[in-house]
Formats: sequence, C-alpha cells, structure tokens
Amino acid sequence: MNFKNIYKTGLGLLMSAGMLLSLQSCNENELDGAPTISNVRLLDPTKADSSLNGALPGTLIVVQGQNLGSVLKVYFNDFDASFNSALGSNSNIIVTIPANAPTKAADAGVSSKIKVLTKGGEATYDFVLIAPQPVISGLYSEFVKPGATVVINGDYFYNIKTVKLGTTALQVVSSTPKQITAKMPATDVIGSITVEGEFGIAKTTFKMNDLEGHMVNFDVPATTWGSEVCWGGAPIIAATDSGAISGKFSRIKQTKLPAAGYNDGWVFSTCYFDFKLPAGAAADRQFKFEHNIVESWKAGKYEITVTADGKEYFYFFQPWNSTEYAATGYQTNGWKTAVIELSEFRNNAGNTIADVSKVTDLKVLFNTPDVAIASFNGSVDNFRIVKK
Repeated sequence: MNFKNIYKTGLGLLMSAGMLLSLQSCNENELDGAPTISNVRLLDPTKADSSLNGALPGTLIVVQGQNLGSVLKVYFNDFDASFNSALGSNSNIIVTIPANAPTKAADAGVSSKIKVLTKGGEATYDFVLIAPQPVISGLYSEFVKPGATVVINGDYFYNIKTVKLGTTALQVVSSTPKQITAKMPATDVIGSITVEGEFGIAKTTFKMNDLEGHMVNFDVPATTWGSEVCWGGAPIIAATDSGAISGKFSRIKQTKLPAAGYNDGWVFSTCYFDFKLPAGAAADRQFKFEHNIVESWKAGKYEITVTADGKEYFYFFQPWNSTEYAATGYQTNGWKTAVIELSEFRNNAGNTIADVSKVTDLKVLFNTPDVAIASFNGSVDNFRIVKK
C-alpha cells in the first residue's frame, strides 16, 4: 500500500484548492446520478504520486469520482466525517479523516472503506486507516519524587500495555489518547520513559531525574571552592523543605515586590566555571529547568543569561505574557519543566551560541522593571543544557 506523503495541509492551501475545485466544477452538470469513487489523493495537487489507498486519521484528502456534487454523508469505516460541501464539486469532495475513526488494527471488524452518500445513491472505495504509533511530546516535569506521579504528554496513547521508567514498570493511574499519569517507584530511579501501546512503542530521548548537562541545581557545587553559586542573594531552600523536587532549590516568596530592575535577593549566578558540556551548536541543544509557580503570575520575568566564549546570550522567561494566560495569569500544577530552544538565546548582535562547550557562566535574575508586583511565589531548580 502507498502511505507516503500523508500529512495535514494548512488552511490557506485548503481554501485555494477549494476555490480551484469549485471553478473546475462550473461547467459540470450537477446531476443526481449514481455516485462513483475513482481515486483518493492528498489535497495538494502539486505532490507527485499522491494517490492513496490508506492514510492516518486526521489526514486531509480529496475523494475523486463522479456525481459527488449532492453529497450528504461521508464515512470512514462507518464513522461519520464532517466536511464543507461548498469546497467540493461534482467530481471532488475535500474531507478530513476523523481523528477517532476506527483503524483496521484497532478493530478487526472495521470495513476498511470510504462510503459516500449522495442524493443519487451510495458509493464505496477500499481504503485502510493506518493505526498511528504512540508519540511522547514531553513530560509535565522531568524530575519527580519517589512515590509521586509523572504526567506523560503526547498522542495516540491507545490501549496502553506498559509504562516503564528505565526497566522499572510503573503503575498507570489514568490514561487518555493524549496524556498518561503513572506512579513513580518508591525509590529514586533514573531512566528514559517508555510507553507501549496497542500500535507501537514510544521512548523519551532524555532520562528522568538525570544530572546530565546540569549547570546549577543547588546541590552540586558550581564554583571551584564548593559553593552552590558564586554570588547573588536569592534564597536557597533546604532539600528537606516540603516544596523540594530534587534536593535544594531557590524560591522567591515575597509580597510588595517593587518595580526595580535589580534586587540582590532575586538573583543567583556562577562565576567563570567549566560545566564540562559537550561541544555542539545551539541548534542541537535545549535549555531546561524546573519551575513551580504557586500563585497567579502576571508581571515580571526571569532574565536568564548564559555566557559562552566571553559573550553574553539572553532569554527572558515570562510565560504569562501570552494570549493563553492573559486573563488568568500563569500558574503551574506543582513543578513543571520549562523547555527552551537554546537557539532562542541571543547576544546583542543577534547571534546564537556557536559551541556549547564554551559556556562558562549562568545568571538568573527575577526582574520587575515596569510594575510593582503585589505577591510572587515562584521556585526554580535544575538549570541545564542538554541535547535534543
């Protein structure tokens, strides 16, 4: 079967193709004769060899044939699909395969057919819906304490068989097609997360609770004389604190924060230090850290500065500054991993870090340059640069 080039297509392409198909239909007779289906292809007409006899749920396709102008219903494996008849013609129907349409692998009883109902009758076409393999897009937090729960985000989590941390099987607490919650073992375990579902296996490229690539985690000294950081008065909280995720961490818990660009109690920094990071370009790395924002956060930012080869590269972490959190402010459900492309860090000339092994310094400053903040309660930990 030919399953290649099966991708969703953008709205602009959809509209332009729809207008093209509508124009093509101007001279066609919109008769209510018996419908026929002769071919199925991708929406993009420029793609060579785009005829299909199978596709993933969610794919945007064109059903081709005759007497399709009076279409009433389109089914995939007897699952009703929505469509816009105005974008079609007497010889074309543009339709998205429903994301939850049953696949052949999911149910041995499915028809493996497209069925079209029109005013003139019914037509069917042999067509296989491919079962998608599970995909892990990330973890809510890459550091989780023993006995707590890990939240795995992704897609196609159908009929989950096992979830493992390294070789340790985890108890699945809940599961949906896009998210799995599993209970961590009673003791500390470092390892990748593996999910085995009905249609395949997905595995994280990173390891949970791992110290690889760490720059500052307040437990391992980041100075030559054994201190957690070189300078800055941001409070470092003991590992015994109930809010700890993986040892000591830094927390700003304060009311009436003034509109000040700098406050010694809001900053921590290393000095010139060899983090022993492997060589590589910024495009191949991600900057990660865990954060726990207890109260709704609507102003201020973490200014994160990475020094490499004598040059400073900057990133401002202010997730509240988006349409998603404009009304409510930003707040986490416990500790959450921030994942930032290292290429987002830029120096004053607009350049990115050329070689990660040249990184010698990290400074993190909470900043309120424009407005005072009535209250802020935010914690951070485990600053690191890792491979994608």
